[in-house]
Amino acid sequence: MENRFEEILKEAVELKSTDIHFLINDDGISISIRTINGLTKLESFPDDIKLFNYLQYQSHLDITSIKPQSGSFSYFFEGVYYDFRFAVLITSKNKSGVLRILNCHNGLPLEQLTFEKEMHEVFIRCINQRSGLILFSGLTGSGKTTTMYSLLKLLENKTIYSLEDPIEVIQPNITQLEINERIGFDFSEGIRQILRHNPDVLMIGEIRDEKTAKSTVRAALTGCLVISSIHSQSTISALHRIIELGVKKEDLINSMSYVFNQCLFKRYKQNNYICIYDCLNNEKITSYLKGEEIKIKMPEKIKQAIQNKIIEGDIQYE
Repeated sequence: MENRFEEILKEAVELKSTDIHFLINDDGISISIRTINGLTKLESFPDDIKLFNYLQYQSHLDITSIKPQSGSFSYFFEGVYYDFRFAVLITSKNKSGVLRILNCHNGLPLEQLTFEKEMHEVFIRCINQRSGLILFSGLTGSGKTTTMYSLLKLLENKTIYSLEDPIEVIQPNITQLEINERIGFDFSEGIRQILRHNPDVLMIGEIRDEKTAKSTVRAALTGCLVISSIHSQSTISALHRIIELGVKKEDLINSMSYVFNQCLFKRYKQNNYICIYDCLNNEKITSYLKGEEIKIKMPEKIKQAIQNKIIEGDIQYE
């Protein structure tokens, strides 16, 4: 099975794929890879069902279970260690599996994140703060985790911890902890335990609930630099979402240094992506929360980038 797996992996890597999709039903098995242009179907063979089972085994999944499962593994191929996460869903009619190539979600140099040079300066300025909350917002697949990893890679001589659900990519310079709610280790408990280790920087994968929101802001108020993300369509809606989750406006003013919003686009006539960012600093956050109107710059930035043939016109979300 290793040879067949390497054959598919080689094609996925060459096409800069992020995911390999498997579907098993009465007609057999089909395999597709997700690239910047969408799903591309590969030639499949009856024995590829054995490959599906092989990936379940490698991911330490229970092949007798019909419950949704996911697991991870690493594989050395052509001089590179690749990290994967395999998620499996079983219904009465079919089996579905998605193998995510986690290396594709690793951090990038700033010039590959965005063409906006002024945003490079903002990133460097905010990541060199000693404390405060830096919040990234965007829709699913907009690259928030990649942005956070990219900023953390800029740091030297810092004690960095992360709380993730799940851990996307192993980072050698970060002490990474994975959420396990079955044993009571949620984001709130993880933040509490990490703060006892006096971290310089804490990355919290995503704010999803009231406990995490309040614990994240509390961590930023203690003197730690906190980086996190939230599902939201704009900087303004990100602020409203945090407040909806029970955080007081006063605590947000005192803790939040920057809130970013990001959209992911295909580069003009190129086979890769780039982000456009909008951001509010603490001064603008304070003004807005005290009742002043703030203009969202994202629509105009997108329009200009399309006109200047930097990006293509359709937003690309995974």
